[in-house]
Amino acid sequence: MIKEFVNAWDKNKSELEKHFRETKQEEYDTYKKIVQKLFELVVNPYIESDYDKFDIENIKAIDDGDYQGTQIFILHKKHYQPCIENYVYTNTYYGSCSGCDTLLSISNYSSGLPNEQQIKEYMDLALHLLQKCKMLESENNKN
Repeated sequence: MIKEFVNAWDKNKSELEKHFRETKQEEYDTYKKIVQKLFELVVNPYIESDYDKFDIENIKAIDDGDYQGTQIFILHKKHYQPCIENYVYTNTYYGSCSGCDTLLSISNYSSGLPNEQQIKEYMDLALHLLQKCKMLESENNKN
């Protein structure tokens, strides 16, 4: 877990909750869209330098599954030529039905604005994605 991201969550989570509350579920119907909003509304506003904010328009998604599997999301800071230290990743498991997929379970295949329980569950999902964030390389994992 990245300490600055936790601090960002504490400071800015209300903006993400407001987004979930006021935006139809179709607008965040993939894990990638939730990761994008998590960085747009929670993480990036906490970072002072525009240069060190994360590029949310170019999120890389790795998904080698089919009906179920793991999705890995990789973002980099808005540096001209990012170095390995400028990349962060998070991941989630997914399934093909609401019984085995968190996002499908939350939405329950419905559209429109979410109810209060769904908002709470979307926030929990976003928090778990944030808690799983790791830098690709940091001082702690260099050889």
